[in-house]
Amino acid sequence: MKPDTVTCSFVVDKKTYNAYKSIIAGYGQSVKNNIIEHMQNVINYGIANAETIAAIKEVEELEKAPNKKVYNTFEEILEELDG
Repeated sequence: MKPDTVTCSFVVDKKTYNAYKSIIAGYGQSVKNNIIEHMQNVINYGIANAETIAAIKEVEELEKAPNKKVYNTFEEILEELDG
């Protein structure tokens, strides 16, 4: 083990682990890598809520879009919705 690493160990019931693993595997990820990725997101965004982190990432991606629609007022949004 590298001197700048730590081994994490915890106990979780088998049903919970298997359910989580099944979902994560469906996205081509391992439990370990998914947990590490979540930990890094918590550090990067200072937020522990996965839904909030996902929303922030979505906004960051939208900001990069060259053809994004920009609204100057809330009224403009409503006008388009009423369209």
